[in-house]
Amino acid sequence: MKAEILKATLRTAATFFALACTAALAQTSCPHFLLESPMVVNIEGFFINEKLSRVSLDVEWRHHPEALDTFFVNQPDHQPFNFITAGEYRYMEFPNVKVKRQLGTHHLKEHIGETPLKLDDMELLANGQFLCRDSTIQKPNILSTAFSMAWWSLVADSLPHPTRVTMNGPRKERRVFTIRQWRNYSGEMLPTLVKVENERYNGELWIRSAYTVQALQADPLKNSVEGKQKPPLPDLFRKIPVKGERKIPLILKLNQELLRE
Repeated sequence: MKAEILKATLRTAATFFALACTAALAQTSCPHFLLESPMVVNIEGFFINEKLSRVSLDVEWRHHPEALDTFFVNQPDHQPFNFITAGEYRYMEFPNVKVKRQLGTHHLKEHIGETPLKLDDMELLANGQFLCRDSTIQKPNILSTAFSMAWWSLVADSLPHPTRVTMNGPRKERRVFTIRQWRNYSGEMLPTLVKVENERYNGELWIRSAYTVQALQADPLKNSVEGKQKPPLPDLFRKIPVKGERKIPLILKLNQELLRE
């Protein structure tokens, strides 16, 4: 009798948990972007990780609200890779060995090399997927993530340019960003000097440079020779497939691209 009651209780709990998860995922996502316009941002980071080792990375982030976001990641003693995301799908490229790897959301928990940063951090930065806020119960400075695998919420001390941002995750994981300086880059305000702190690691992030698409596409040679045609700039952003085109499983599409290279 007790065993049957226990089984029934477990079934009820499992059903409730499944319904709660479904309801959470069904909530409308309200994106919050650090960047509102297409830009190319170069970021450097230095950390003391959980192993008490000094690690660093260099990232070029190409952001576009209507195209794929690409992060070009370089680290000492590690293979460089590109992280490409459209929000609904994502993959990694390893240019040196011509390998492409499809990523599910569960892969976003992986660390970027030996640094304390995760793939989820780039995903959240690129797509800004947060749940729509209920103004009756939630303060405007608290954002709940929609699909993050590493973080549940983000709390800013002030808006729109906070000096302290706290990220909270599972198992009481907590990370604090102390923003020492904001700077205007062609109309976009970005945190240029940021201290990262956790009980197991710490580090510094700063923006080395940031450019709008208009600035990158402008011709720096004002006194160019008339009639001389200049080579076109390469596409900065990868396009999202047009709706209605024949859909191919992403892993097959990656293999086709690899064979063409």
